[in-house]
Amino acid sequence: MAKNTPQQSIDFKGLRSGDLTLYLIEKSDYAPLCELLRKYDEAAYFLEELEKSYLPAFNDSGWRTKYGFTVRLADDLAGLCLLGISSREHRRGYTGADILPHMRGRNIAPRSKPLLFYLAFEMLALNRVETGCLASNEASRRSIEKIKGIQYEGRLREYNRKLDGQYEDDLRYAILRRDWLELYDRSEIEVIR
Repeated sequence: MAKNTPQQSIDFKGLRSGDLTLYLIEKSDYAPLCELLRKYDEAAYFLEELEKSYLPAFNDSGWRTKYGFTVRLADDLAGLCLLGISSREHRRGYTGADILPHMRGRNIAPRSKPLLFYLAFEMLALNRVETGCLASNEASRRSIEKIKGIQYEGRLREYNRKLDGQYEDDLRYAILRRDWLELYDRSEIEVIR
């Protein structure tokens, strides 16, 4: 059962459901993870994303604001995913994922979301989790729309600036804690300590 107030720190190493496991990335994991990612196609992209989006981050009060994970399908590295905290006061978070090229098309990103929702709603007492994608990213849009309980909330016009300097719209989606409680079986999630 979710706590009534958010917790400043949570002691766990990962989350598992079936053959999908999310392992929490700590600062000590950075060098070995970089070495592992260098073996894959698009290594430069994944190393940049690891640095920018998946390493632990904390606010001035010591609250963790970013929970990055390595995603494993059985024993194989499948990519990275994250839960970020955008507002403790309003109990809002967001998710993201980067799946390795050879693992795409296996529903890994949508399958990781229930684990991230468990962290958000059960462990961190959040009320809302958002996600999104570039309007032109048809694969990401389809992936997001497979997630049970996620609702399309709108289009943010010219929200992202691309490398060529052009702006692109972003599609925004969200799920609420009450949707999670109604639609998901929390007993399917194992917390790895």
